[in-house]
Amino acid sequence: MNGGEVIARAFKRYNLALGAGLSKVAGKLFRIGHLGDLNELMLLGAIGGAEMAMMDAGAKLVPGSGAAAAQNYWRKNPPAGTAA
Repeated sequence: MNGGEVIARAFKRYNLALGAGLSKVAGKLFRIGHLGDLNELMLLGAIGGAEMAMMDAGAKLVPGSGAAAAQNYWRKNPPAGTAA
């Protein structure tokens, strides 16, 4: 799968800006970047948008599987300084 296609679809269809792979991984991946503040719920939205863009680009995956994996991880491993 072409990472550039996922990036383009994410932006055009979902208004989600993803970063490109650099150097040897250019076109092979995309990055979820941030400028400043990024919390778990913001990242969850980015994961969901990335899943949709990947499916639009032809990826065979179960909708919500990445978001569910992140939710399960965060429920078992709360961020430092928060109540368990």
